[in-house]
Amino acid sequence: MDQQLYLKYLKEFTLEALEEAEDNVARAADYIDKIPKPKFFIKDSKEKKAALSRVKKVFTSSRERSLYVVLKSLGFDELAKEKL
Repeated sequence: MDQQLYLKYLKEFTLEALEEAEDNVARAADYIDKIPKPKFFIKDSKEKKAALSRVKKVFTSSRERSLYVVLKSLGFDELAKEKL
Protein backbone atom coordinates (compact mmCIF):
# COMPACT_ATOMS: atom_id res chain seq x y z
CA MET A 1 0.00 0.00 0.00
CA ASP A 2 1.23 3.47 -0.87
CA GLN A 3 1.49 5.39 2.42
CA GLN A 4 1.42 8.82 0.76
CA LEU A 5 -1.88 8.06 -0.99
CA TYR A 6 -3.31 6.59 2.20
CA LEU A 7 -2.52 9.78 4.15
CA LYS A 8 -3.91 11.92 1.33
CA TYR A 9 -7.23 10.05 1.38
CA LEU A 10 -7.30 10.01 5.17
CA LYS A 11 -7.07 13.79 5.24
CA GLU A 12 -9.53 14.13 2.34
CA PHE A 13 -12.22 12.03 4.06
CA THR A 14 -11.65 13.80 7.38
CA LEU A 15 -11.90 17.31 5.94
CA GLU A 16 -14.95 16.41 3.85
CA ALA A 17 -16.77 15.02 6.88
CA LEU A 18 -15.89 17.99 9.08
CA GLU A 19 -17.01 20.44 6.41
CA GLU A 20 -20.37 18.69 6.03
CA ALA A 21 -20.84 18.41 9.80
CA GLU A 22 -19.66 21.93 10.65
CA ASP A 23 -16.87 20.54 12.90
CA ASN A 24 -19.27 18.43 14.99
CA VAL A 25 -17.78 14.98 15.69
CA ALA A 26 -21.09 13.12 16.06
CA ARG A 27 -22.52 14.55 12.85
CA ALA A 28 -19.25 13.85 11.05
CA ALA A 29 -19.47 10.21 12.19
CA ASP A 30 -23.00 10.01 10.79
CA TYR A 31 -21.84 11.52 7.50
CA ILE A 32 -18.88 9.12 7.22
CA ASP A 33 -21.17 6.13 7.81
CA LYS A 34 -23.10 7.13 4.68
CA ILE A 35 -20.01 7.22 2.43
CA PRO A 36 -20.01 4.08 0.29
CA LYS A 37 -16.93 1.89 0.18
CA PRO A 38 -14.81 2.41 -2.93
CA LYS A 39 -15.34 -0.24 -5.59
CA PHE A 40 -12.60 -2.71 -6.40
CA PHE A 41 -11.79 -1.33 -9.85
CA ILE A 42 -11.45 2.30 -8.78
CA LYS A 43 -7.95 3.75 -8.91
CA ASP A 44 -6.18 3.46 -5.53
CA SER A 45 -9.11 1.53 -4.05
CA LYS A 46 -6.90 -0.22 -1.49
CA GLU A 47 -5.68 3.06 -0.04
CA LYS A 48 -9.16 4.61 -0.16
CA LYS A 49 -10.73 1.63 1.62
CA ALA A 50 -8.08 1.65 4.32
CA ALA A 51 -8.38 5.41 4.86
CA LEU A 52 -12.18 5.33 4.96
CA SER A 53 -12.13 2.42 7.38
CA ARG A 54 -9.74 4.24 9.72
CA VAL A 55 -11.74 7.48 9.61
CA LYS A 56 -15.00 5.59 10.28
CA LYS A 57 -13.47 3.73 13.20
CA VAL A 58 -12.03 6.83 14.87
CA PHE A 59 -15.08 9.04 14.38
CA THR A 60 -17.67 6.45 15.43
CA SER A 61 -15.73 5.38 18.51
CA SER A 62 -15.10 9.02 19.49
CA ARG A 63 -18.55 10.58 19.10
CA GLU A 64 -18.50 12.05 22.59
CA ARG A 65 -14.93 13.35 22.44
CA SER A 66 -13.72 16.75 21.37
CA LEU A 67 -12.69 17.46 17.81
CA TYR A 68 -9.14 18.07 19.03
CA VAL A 69 -8.84 14.53 20.42
CA VAL A 70 -10.29 12.98 17.26
CA LEU A 71 -7.90 14.85 14.98
CA LYS A 72 -4.93 13.97 17.19
CA SER A 73 -6.00 10.31 17.02
CA LEU A 74 -5.84 10.48 13.25
CA GLY A 75 -2.40 12.09 13.37
CA PHE A 76 -3.45 15.57 12.28
CA ASP A 77 -1.67 17.57 14.98
CA GLU A 78 -1.50 20.80 12.98
CA LEU A 79 -5.16 20.61 11.97
CA ALA A 80 -6.13 19.92 15.59
CA LYS A 81 -4.33 23.08 16.71
CA GLU A 82 -6.08 25.09 13.95
CA LYS A 83 -9.53 23.87 15.01
CA LEU A 84 -9.02 24.71 18.70
